[in-house]
Amino acid sequence: MANGQIVLVTTIQISGEEPTPEVWFVAEEDPSKAEAIVKEHTAPNEIVKAVAPLPEVAVRALGLKPGEFNHA
Repeated sequence: MANGQIVLVTTIQISGEEPTPEVWFVAEEDPSKAEAIVKEHTAPNEIVKAVAPLPEVAVRALGLKPGEFNHA
């Protein structure tokens, strides 16, 4: 197992309200690949950005296998 990525998904509200952020944890070491994994599960009005590495110990604690993700 390797490090993963913390990915921030920000939903741009059509109503003009404040954007809504959500944190995703992705078991993918490469930031661009982690973003691509998340983009497969998000809407066009959501901005996806890898913001920090996720230590291997956290990937294991979350029970993630390579390519898997969890979001809060």
